Amino acid sequence: MTHAMMLGLVFAVNFAAVLALLILLSRARHPAVRRIAELETDASGPDRGGGARLERGRSRIGFLSVIFKALSGSVRTDDRRQARLRTALGQAGYSREDSVRVFTGARMFSTAVFAVLALTAGLIGRRPIPNALLMACASALGGYLLPRIVLNRRINRRQEQIARSLPDAIDLLVISVEAGLGLNAALLRVGQDMAVRCRPISEEFGRVNQELRTGSSREKALRNLSDRNRVEDLRIFVGALILTDRLGTSIADTLRVQADSLRTRLRQKAEEQAAKAGIKLLFPLVFFILPALIIILMGPAVISVIRTFRP
Repeated sequence: MTHAMMLGLVFAVNFAAVLALLILLSRARHPAVRRIAELETDASGPDRGGGARLERGRSRIGFLSVIFKALSGSVRTDDRRQARLRTALGQAGYSREDSVRVFTGARMFSTAVFAVLALTAGLIGRRPIPNALLMACASALGGYLLPRIVLNRRINRRQEQIARSLPDAIDLLVISVEAGLGLNAALLRVGQDMAVRCRPISEEFGRVNQELRTGSSREKALRNLSDRNRVEDLRIFVGALILTDRLGTSIADTLRVQADSLRTRLRQKAEEQAAKAGIKLLFPLVFFILPALIIILMGPAVISVIRTFRP
């Protein structure tokens, strides 16, 4: 087997492993697709197969969770690291008690799978043992870092969803409060209505209502909402609600002002991203597009000159 075929085999194996792990760890789907699946499940009923498919999906996820938790049982981490990891998982939307163990087990699983696949590819390609071990170590490092990369991507995507949908949620809060609902009931209602538009906001508002029902004060529940997500717009919104609750001013007016302010901030961010587009396009233009154009335009002339002056 040639060196090029060996590199191609290693690339194909790693690509397949990365794709499988991304499908496994990224369970979130588009809201429209998820809503259609929920409606089909509700319409078909458990007797027509929808509930059976849902139960099979849950059983697969539960089976993988059991495997990952079993793998993480041999790992001992300090409390501070577990607290940081639990915070990161909470920001990504994984708030279960065993989420840290599942993530640790998934990281160990991906590390072992990448190492075994790379070592197997090296042995099949009849590479020297040191080279195969080196490839296995490099692949194991990639498998160890991959779950954290996926988690960070999930955190960023969830924070963007919350920041983008927060003005719409505040508008619904204004309508609910002006219709006569209290703030707690309005949060519950908006959380239910935002389930299709933005699942993270719906989940967070639901957690706020659960904390209020268990006896927590409104200020504490709102501060937990801000600390859990680390979104700047949400922090400003929570601060305004807490200040309004303390001073006793109109909640509807405060919410309306916050919605307008957040939309202004979103528009400014969009304008900032648009202004950066030219600078971001400069590097690929200089290093990739212009050299190709120079070769295409100047190549025939250079070849003609070389042929003319060739002795």
